[in-house]
Amino acid sequence: MKKMILLLMAGLLVTPVAQAQEKQQPRVYSLVVDRFLNGTEKNNAHIHNDDDDHLPYGGDFQGIESKLDYIKDMGFNVIHISPIFKHEQNDYLGYKVSNYDTIDAVYGGDKDFKELVKKIHDNKMKIIVDMPVVATKEFTPLKSPAMNEIQKAYYGNTQIIDLQNAANQEKYKKKMAAFVKTYQVDGLSMYTLQDGIDAQKIMPDLPLNIAILNKGMAAKNFDYIQKEESTLKLANGFKTTDQPLPDSFGKNELLAADNFFMPRFTKYAADENMFPGTRIKLLLSYLLSQNQPMSMTYGTEIAMNGGQMPDMHQLLDFRTEKEVTDYLQETSRVFDKYREMFDGKMQVLMNKNGNQVIHYDTDKVDFIYNLNNTDKATKVELGTDVVPEGKMLSGLLIGDAIHEKDGQFDLITNREEAELYAIIKDRGLNIGYIIASVGVIIAFTLFIILAARKSKRNK
Repeated sequence: MKKMILLLMAGLLVTPVAQAQEKQQPRVYSLVVDRFLNGTEKNNAHIHNDDDDHLPYGGDFQGIESKLDYIKDMGFNVIHISPIFKHEQNDYLGYKVSNYDTIDAVYGGDKDFKELVKKIHDNKMKIIVDMPVVATKEFTPLKSPAMNEIQKAYYGNTQIIDLQNAANQEKYKKKMAAFVKTYQVDGLSMYTLQDGIDAQKIMPDLPLNIAILNKGMAAKNFDYIQKEESTLKLANGFKTTDQPLPDSFGKNELLAADNFFMPRFTKYAADENMFPGTRIKLLLSYLLSQNQPMSMTYGTEIAMNGGQMPDMHQLLDFRTEKEVTDYLQETSRVFDKYREMFDGKMQVLMNKNGNQVIHYDTDKVDFIYNLNNTDKATKVELGTDVVPEGKMLSGLLIGDAIHEKDGQFDLITNREEAELYAIIKDRGLNIGYIIASVGVIIAFTLFIILAARKSKRNK
């Protein structure tokens, strides 16, 4: 009943705000094709998995297609998938490619992939495919790839393409261009294994080209870049309470707390003996509050754990507790509804050991985001220099209503809680809300009385 009243309160207090027409930032759901869902047994002739997690499970394009609503309902508008080219039979991740010109039949092949792309576009979503950089026979290999420890363990002696070599660049770009032309994907991504890769020299010009970088590396002319340094800051900032949080990022940074070749975010929280569900919800709320592209690795919504392969890439269990998925659905809808909050100036007012307050200054309605990632309830005081006289703060996620008292506004949040406020005209005591609340209580009381009387008659 409390939740019902809070939602009713928010609806009655908030002045309707026109949705922004500006293009929404990419919200990426990143998945390993083999580990997402096995949609059909028809392409499983080569799957011989006797409970060996190092071997393929049989996930395929049909499995992804059957769950597009599941992904979209969580607020994601881009699906990012692991490599899909013909590859070593026992390589579930798909990077040990043997032929860049063929879609692997184990995933469903050419026809099923085209159908998946069509269905994604029909759902007004976009698709990005991750590109391998393994040196097949037509490429000159790189002498010293730059890999993290997980990548070294995975690739072993597998040779990597030297993408600073002009001849390699020309051949690679030609193959990528043919792939894009044939399948009409919206973007390509790449775990760059050498420094200074230039997207213009190896990739077609697409709106969603992404470089995923190891620590200390750089890349050129990609639309978006995921930096390991920022990824680690986010993972460590939200693994437990009272941690420092970043307050700014590069203009084209893709924000995430892990990727295919890093320990799962859940592992950071579990190592701190923290409840993963709460940690994940706060992380995702924070990512949605930033005017940046964001990415979430599949399985985060069910707190998938793991620090090494193959534990990091378990099969997704769609029957697990829906706490995070429900939270994502509700929270992403709020940020979508009030998308114009990102049209103006965004300023961090406070950033102290996990408690961060952001002010969104727009030409229409201003907003305040208050993240309390600490181990206790906090009170943040805002003056009339931030919230003008005659205004109030109306909560959009939890439902708090804050009025001016002695020239200030007290934002009080429980531990591990986040709230987004709209700054609206102070309407004083909301009679409609009071009447509605009383009505709910009376209706509930009458229901209990009638149920009790019926129970007595039945006896």
